[in-house]
Amino acid sequence: MKKEVRFWTLLYKSFFRCRGKSMVDKMKSEYWGDGMDAGTAISDARKMTREIWLQECFPEWHHMLNQQIENMQVPKRSFALWMLGGPSWAFKSSGGVTFLIDNYSGSSSTSKYSSDGACRMTGASYLSWLRINPHVIDPWKFNRLDAVFATHPHSDHADFYTVSATLQTTDCKFVGPKNVCALFRKWNVPEDRIIEVKPGDTFKIKDVSIYVEKNYDYMACMTGDYKISEPFDFDANAVSFILESGGHSVIFVGDTLYNDGFTAVGHRHKIDIVIAAMGHNAPGISDKMNPWDVMRVAQNLRAKIVIPDHYENWSSSAIDPHELQKIVDANDKNLKTCIMKSGGIYVYPRDKDMREYIYPDWRERYDWEKSIMYGTINKTK
Repeated sequence: MKKEVRFWTLLYKSFFRCRGKSMVDKMKSEYWGDGMDAGTAISDARKMTREIWLQECFPEWHHMLNQQIENMQVPKRSFALWMLGGPSWAFKSSGGVTFLIDNYSGSSSTSKYSSDGACRMTGASYLSWLRINPHVIDPWKFNRLDAVFATHPHSDHADFYTVSATLQTTDCKFVGPKNVCALFRKWNVPEDRIIEVKPGDTFKIKDVSIYVEKNYDYMACMTGDYKISEPFDFDANAVSFILESGGHSVIFVGDTLYNDGFTAVGHRHKIDIVIAAMGHNAPGISDKMNPWDVMRVAQNLRAKIVIPDHYENWSSSAIDPHELQKIVDANDKNLKTCIMKSGGIYVYPRDKDMREYIYPDWRERYDWEKSIMYGTINKTK
């Protein structure tokens, strides 16, 4: 807990670098390194436009998490993960290598039958995807970023906003399967910054080894220019990424559905953590894995820990992640479940026994002597 508090304290100090100057001037005298706008300044009368409102209020966490990632000193033989909400993650190695995986910086949206796998599966003319998790990362505020990974071409995984921002502000690589890289090229990513991959590929970025493995995302295969009755081309549309550093590994399986093929992946690699999308499916659609299938994928991969994601991203597929924890606890004593929350940090192996991330409550900032209710402040005056 003390280490985590230090991380948060470090990142808050540079909060004002990205804020409007007039707001900064108003808040400086009241700012104590919290990283959020002082309440009195928020209420001050001042010029306000829609553009100023967006600048002051969005992203909701401003760039404080960017600073935590940058300042984090990952212990040797360890790696750190940050859940960024929905399917989105940040990864950092002990050598400082920093990745974004399936980062989504977009908002709510509507998909249409003409191009969307979910619509084509259900026959819906259109579907509304209402985002219910906050934006906790600013894709424009990375001072170092080594690579952006996208498991498949869906817009909440291969994200135009994230790619555009990091293309302009960093020298990172962009990694994905064939149809993801087609999007990268469409978005004017230079060829020398694209790493197109398929299952079986391996490569290294400094102290991180990346293994590309099979993925069984049916929905991704039905997206885009897919023609009815054609066989699904899984390898061109979706892959799983195994990141290995410090003798430990984590696999990101994106929006895959359950498939026994993960058994072979689990025998080819030693996997510590599996991160898998989980959600509610209305009758007529299999968009996300249910808790039972997430457990089975983790078992097939012979993982030690399973962390669900995507469960709090879209209103139509939101699900209680504790359902997975109950199922695992009752059925597999060798598998652990950790429930993460947007903005939460997980350091492996330090946090291998953590069952649920708990947000800081700032009690370390309290000073009982200055309390006007129970302190000594009134007695000294």
